[in-house]
Amino acid sequence: MKKCSFRNRICLLLTLVLMLTCVCAETTSASTVSNYVNIMQKISTATANSPIRYNFSLSRKSDIYFILRTNERTGVSISVKEPLHDTPVESIYLPSTNPSWQYIPDSGIYENTATINLNAGDYILELSFENDVTYNLSMNQISKVAKLNKSKVSITKGFTFQLKVDGGTIQKCSSNDKNIATVSKKGKITAKKTGQTKINVKLTNGKTLTCKVTVKDNKYSSDKISISDTIYNEYDMKAYSASFDSKGNITVKFVIANNSYGKLENIQNLKVTIKDSQKNTIASYKKNSYPVNVKSYSDKSYTITIPKSALKKSKSKIDLRTSKITITGKTANASL
Repeated sequence: MKKCSFRNRICLLLTLVLMLTCVCAETTSASTVSNYVNIMQKISTATANSPIRYNFSLSRKSDIYFILRTNERTGVSISVKEPLHDTPVESIYLPSTNPSWQYIPDSGIYENTATINLNAGDYILELSFENDVTYNLSMNQISKVAKLNKSKVSITKGFTFQLKVDGGTIQKCSSNDKNIATVSKKGKITAKKTGQTKINVKLTNGKTLTCKVTVKDNKYSSDKISISDTIYNEYDMKAYSASFDSKGNITVKFVIANNSYGKLENIQNLKVTIKDSQKNTIASYKKNSYPVNVKSYSDKSYTITIPKSALKKSKSKIDLRTSKITITGKTANASL
């Protein structure tokens, strides 16, 4: 029996590595494009500049998403041809210098992706590598129904929101009014000015999706409370407004509702806390004794200022509109 050459044993070993890492790597790549059906999964070795061909069929027009993994960084041509024609219907060239090649340290392999759009029909997939490699090819048909993660969204002026497509691939994006909001090629929206506009997202399959964008001021706003919202014989406090002043301080307005007999004259250990949408504290205010004057069975508004120096983030990173404000204090002193 002939012994395997050293090169063949290395190729076999690398093939096994790619097979073992296929499941883990597929999970990572699948998060990039969801709702797809696998058409083909091939793990093999290739000789430099020797075309490899696979037959496949499509029952409908759709985007085709390729995930290609190799044991080394190399240039590769991906061509799709019709059975009776040698001229490619679609072709993609990924040079070894392509910045989209990603090295996966845990498995020691390189990964790249590509997307093309094809009509229904019978085809031949042709691969040609510039180096001798071991490869793992995953070919997937993206879902027929494509939708955005948000069809309408409110964004605070100066902040961003990332649009994503479920069941499709973004080709380009545009804004109906760039003065209100701009959008990157990959769907990242930046809110510029208060108002409304539409973001148009064109997919590689030719379909265009839209997202209605409303840009709002960086202000916190909530309903005011009154004694009718407060338990009898008790008092309550709630913030209804917060905004930045011209110096970068945060001004918070709140209501004290006194639904009891006796005037409130002091709130002990008053604490105002502002947390962002991730529940991280971005600002707070404390006062051991806060004088008030709220008559029995009535409510009154008060204002506190949190200085810029007490903020835990810069103003440009604080989204007051989506924040949560809580106000606490121990039993208030009351006089009849």
